[in-house]
Amino acid sequence: MLQFNAKSNMKFCAFCKFWYDPTNSAIFPKAPQIGLWEFDNKVENICQKWGTKKKANMPGCSNYTCKFP
Repeated sequence: MLQFNAKSNMKFCAFCKFWYDPTNSAIFPKAPQIGLWEFDNKVENICQKWGTKKKANMPGCSNYTCKFP
């Protein structure tokens, strides 16, 4: 498990709305009120923009859009 701050400028596929994980099964709240989450970096899902499998810890691309407002 890796930690991630959703309010940072870092971009990981697990937190992109185009990474197909409709139940958000790869991400877990740690302290969501301050933007801190954990994610399973071994999970792979399809990127809906690229049409290929991407790992959760892949750095975001130019199409990255965070799942959270």
